[in-house]
Amino acid sequence: MTSRRCSDRIAVATLTLMLALGVPAYALGQAAGQGAGKTKGKVAGTPNVELKGKAIAMEGDLLSIDGTPIRLMGIDAPDPGQKCRNRYGHELDCFKIATAVLAAMVKDEEVTCTVAEKDRTGEKKGECRVRNVDLGAMMVSRGWAFHYASLSAVYQKGEAYAQSKRMGLWAGQVEKPWQWRSRQLREKAH
Repeated sequence: MTSRRCSDRIAVATLTLMLALGVPAYALGQAAGQGAGKTKGKVAGTPNVELKGKAIAMEGDLLSIDGTPIRLMGIDAPDPGQKCRNRYGHELDCFKIATAVLAAMVKDEEVTCTVAEKDRTGEKKGECRVRNVDLGAMMVSRGWAFHYASLSAVYQKGEAYAQSKRMGLWAGQVEKPWQWRSRQLREKAH
């Protein structure tokens, strides 16, 4: 077997394994031999860039590393002003709680974020990890954020787990953030 054919088989096996493990689509380009800087995000010319350092949780799905904001890809956490109810019907500030949960996850830890894209407003989005644990997956599986199905199905199983165990926001009543934002816009228009 030629060296080229062997390396092709290894690449196919690696991609198959990554898909089976639920690796985000933007990471597949790197496994296929496209190194950092070659994989494009939603805006042309956006390379995968890695940032490391201490992070501050600005929202339940937004971190800042050395002043650079990075939105956790594939999840959506409650927005500022968004309220929810606990299992007893008491109103809670679910935005503050989700932000505090993410803050506890990154406290005194080095965070590594792979920025995969910039959206049309220039906001950086990517996957962030602490001790090689995906923070987006942790927020969703603990019930403090929702998987954003239209962007990625990677966190769907984690959300199903949190919902089945009535963890975090699933313990009471909460409106999904994108629905809450839409309702806010409709109410302001009237």
